[in-house]
Amino acid sequence: MSDSLLSAIEDLAKGIAVGSFRSEAEISQGVVKRVLHELEWPVFNVQVVTPEFKIGSRKVDYALCHPPGKPSVLVEVKDLGKADSKGQRQLFEYCFHQGVPIAVLTDGQTWSFFFPAGQGDYGERQFARINLLEEDASDAAGTLQRYLNVGDVRSGAARKRAQRDYERIHFQKEAASKYASVWRELLSEPQSSLLDLFSQKVEAATQVRPDPERAAAFIRAQIGIGEATPGTKAPAPKKKPPKPVPPQVQPVAPGGKPSFSFQGSTQTFDTGAELLGAVFRRLASMDPDFCRRYSEKHYGRVRQYVAKSKELLYPGKPNFRQYSLSLPGGWWIATHCSNTDKLRRIKQACKLAGLEFGGDVVVHIPIGSSK
Repeated sequence: MSDSLLSAIEDLAKGIAVGSFRSEAEISQGVVKRVLHELEWPVFNVQVVTPEFKIGSRKVDYALCHPPGKPSVLVEVKDLGKADSKGQRQLFEYCFHQGVPIAVLTDGQTWSFFFPAGQGDYGERQFARINLLEEDASDAAGTLQRYLNVGDVRSGAARKRAQRDYERIHFQKEAASKYASVWRELLSEPQSSLLDLFSQKVEAATQVRPDPERAAAFIRAQIGIGEATPGTKAPAPKKKPPKPVPPQVQPVAPGGKPSFSFQGSTQTFDTGAELLGAVFRRLASMDPDFCRRYSEKHYGRVRQYVAKSKELLYPGKPNFRQYSLSLPGGWWIATHCSNTDKLRRIKQACKLAGLEFGGDVVVHIPIGSSK
């Protein structure tokens, strides 16, 4: 991977974050074309990198051709946030007519890679996806290099990788679809290995080796068949209750407030932002070096989540600096994020502090909100 490609990815991520690319045309010229250039495509040779490549009465934004005039990769560009299922359908219509091995849908920030010859709907043919604002620049650059490097596209190596990666994902999904039925079959007639393992665990816990017939009956009863113990009827199958939300991420009840419990003490807050700040203040009060350690380990593509100044929390966005709270030692924490992100940062903080999330620290916060 070239340093030039890595530098370009970092630079583009900063530009996207501050809104430098405001239209599909700007994304096409300023982001996509630059990435292709860094991947050594001759972007000014329209026989190789063909803009608005005609397919019947329609046009795809770029066709990467080898030999010249014959598409090996199609790239469809959308406005930021518009690389959705509609864009996938349009892209696959192009691929159907051309038979290209690799298709790419991008809005500059996200890049989705598809294997058109695969099976299933559009989403099931996706084998890779990157987000320039959320991933490490080296990882994003590595994915782009893996499938779009000009030499590998020309040699066919990129196509082979795409097919291999698609098949790996496809087969894993197919295997996962059988998990439930296979597990039910194993429990309905416990195999000797499963029964032995279960018996060993019971014996280790109780110092008593369970009766094999009783153990097998118990295992069968876990899926509502057979008898729990010989001579007794298994209870009538009950309607499965809804899967409970783990208590540490359980949304608060309507009218309730976010809260967190630590060392037997529970605090409630009006907003998730106040909760986030309180958790970090508590951890920082326990360890004066906590904020520095967190800021060095966890940060975004172009900004920090915990920093010594509000400017570092929201570079280039002064209007957002009001969404921050002070922490001990002159540190600040950014609070302009969804509650899902707040929860993730609290989990990171607990791990860094050596605390068990959901045990030492229990958090209740309404998921899906940013307040």
